[in-house]
Amino acid sequence: MSEQQHHARKLPTDIEHIPIVWRYELLKHFRSWRLIGSIAIAALVIALIFVIPLATGNPPSGTDKAVKLFVSGPQGISIPSQGLLLPGNAGLINRSVVVVSSLEVFQDGVREPAANWTFSSSGGNIIQFTHDTTGHTYTATYRWHDTLESFASRFVGFANLLIIICATFFGADAIVSEYQARTGYLIFPNPIRRVSLFLGKFGASMTASILVISVFYGAAAALSFISVSGLDKNFLTSFAFALEYMLAVMAIAYLISTLFKGTTGAIVLTFFLLFLILPIIDAVGSTSGFRAWWSVTFSAGVMSNILIIPYPVDSVSDIPSAGITYHNYIPDPATSALVMLAYAITAIVISMVLFRRKEMTG
Repeated sequence: MSEQQHHARKLPTDIEHIPIVWRYELLKHFRSWRLIGSIAIAALVIALIFVIPLATGNPPSGTDKAVKLFVSGPQGISIPSQGLLLPGNAGLINRSVVVVSSLEVFQDGVREPAANWTFSSSGGNIIQFTHDTTGHTYTATYRWHDTLESFASRFVGFANLLIIICATFFGADAIVSEYQARTGYLIFPNPIRRVSLFLGKFGASMTASILVISVFYGAAAALSFISVSGLDKNFLTSFAFALEYMLAVMAIAYLISTLFKGTTGAIVLTFFLLFLILPIIDAVGSTSGFRAWWSVTFSAGVMSNILIIPYPVDSVSDIPSAGITYHNYIPDPATSALVMLAYAITAIVISMVLFRRKEMTG
């Protein structure tokens, strides 16, 4: 009996302390306005991206009825503005994706039999007629929608900002607040190692942030299925890069939090470092001709670029009016993954070392 009582009173190990701290820190996030505010910001961004195009007459999908077709003559025609060479007796539908099953073609107001035309989406949405179209007017009715890539890109382009907000809300003052608010006097004397405390806090911050990012990507995915009948095949890959970027910037936020003595300074520096300072360096690299591959914010560009097929490559363009040459550098996916991982590991290790040595003063 005494052995059983002794075993029941055994203190948790250092590893067992981590999920305990994790759970209570996460509970604190759920009770705070920051998590609610972050989810509200994500919802607002989703709503604005989706609603504004609808309100301005640029929906992601719709139905065109009795639209007059531009039809070439027997000799065909070149359309330089769109990079197209329209074959003879062919009509062009100027939409991103046309739902073929809904397509109806009319000649002079009379429905054209399907045997008299074929539809091809390669090199443009082209209706090829099997007969001479001279002297006739053609119209078409069809359902259409934007490409999966363009629809997903609308939302993913704002994921970077949302990730920075999460790092600022959940990481920038996670450590320094224990010193400024003097709560460390109650926490640090407990039989728990600083490393376990750090990892528990970091895990809770990441969990709250992942929840916000998952809501954002999940809502975007749902709207993609509803609006354009599918999801870009690289959308989940973009989500994976977003999580890795979240890990890297959260580690940076924790590093700043261990270095500062006040929460305001830590919050301000975290946000402006990721939102302004590093992006400015990236931009200077584009105009000065050096590739900032080592920048974590430069690497974050892979979240959007991964949706583009084929994957974009570096390009150079001259701006004579400004007298500069602009280098459009594109982050490499493999290099970006390694850079973000290196930032995460390095910042976490340094933060834990500093946290273990940091003492309460005042």
